[in-house]
Amino acid sequence: MIDCKLCFQEFHPGRFVVFSALLLFGVMLSFRLDNLIECSWWIIFAPLWIWKVFVIGGVFVGVHSYYRKQAEMNELGSTNDFQAMLLSAALQILLLGFELCLCYKLSFDATQMTWYIVFLPLFLLSVLSVIVCGWGWRKERTLDLELLFAVNMLQFVMLVLRLERLVLWSWQIILIPLWVLLGICSVGVVYYIALTAVLLCTNDILPSLRAPRTAASLLFSLTNFSTILFLGLLIGKLDNYPNSSSYVVLFLPYHISMGSMIISSFYQRGGNPWWFGIREEFCVFLLKKCPKMRVYGNISYACVEDEEMRVTSVSTLSNARSDSKHSLPNITFSNLELPD
Repeated sequence: MIDCKLCFQEFHPGRFVVFSALLLFGVMLSFRLDNLIECSWWIIFAPLWIWKVFVIGGVFVGVHSYYRKQAEMNELGSTNDFQAMLLSAALQILLLGFELCLCYKLSFDATQMTWYIVFLPLFLLSVLSVIVCGWGWRKERTLDLELLFAVNMLQFVMLVLRLERLVLWSWQIILIPLWVLLGICSVGVVYYIALTAVLLCTNDILPSLRAPRTAASLLFSLTNFSTILFLGLLIGKLDNYPNSSSYVVLFLPYHISMGSMIISSFYQRGGNPWWFGIREEFCVFLLKKCPKMRVYGNISYACVEDEEMRVTSVSTLSNARSDSKHSLPNITFSNLELPD
């Protein structure tokens, strides 16, 4: 079953951009570490620069749109969304500062720049994330990036101590905070899977939500397992275990994890409407700007194999055909339903 309408409605553009950038960065980094490509570290970090360009451009356009339309808005929800966009942009700009410092140190082997200076933006980011988490819980908002950095402050401290060689512990010990975090995530994934299984066995969940729930459970499980496997292989490589894999092989679980998160972005509705000043859901904005996409974005169809390979069910919105100037392919309709 392919439901294009569901993909449009549940699409989360922010997560799609972030995880796509992380996937491309992981691919280029693995090739660079195995010396399969010889290029500057600034090029290796290019996917992360593109991500931050989207952030900076989006927040500038959003601020301009907010103050231009401020006289027309009196809703508290819009103000909270705007404040959330500013806080998220501040966090990601601090993350950009860390990436710039790290790239500079790797490119020029700058001994005068200690790892304390490189990780300073991350320490500030962790402190600010704690404050943002408090604000988010008070406003009942979903937190992703903020919560991740807020709980990893101890991990950043241990990384700096190891990189500065103030402690010579194995990487297995250094990454204990990350292991603890993954363990907690594993418990959450198991709980989510169990809850989904119970709901699917009852009538407490709408039929239209069964497929997204099942897909989310499978994707979260795959992401969690792949991340644990990647971390285990990485520790073996850093601690010089015998028969450790190359970085290209080592990063395969990471690529699978990021790929599953990219797919999950089509089943996680969300996103701040003030990015780029669109002030509405992304799918609505996209369909307004590209009306011809309604023909493909508002249909769902299923194909079965019979002697004629006929399409057995098609559902479309009432205005899809009227907005399209192109003729649809010849399809045999056996059931035509209009959504609510």
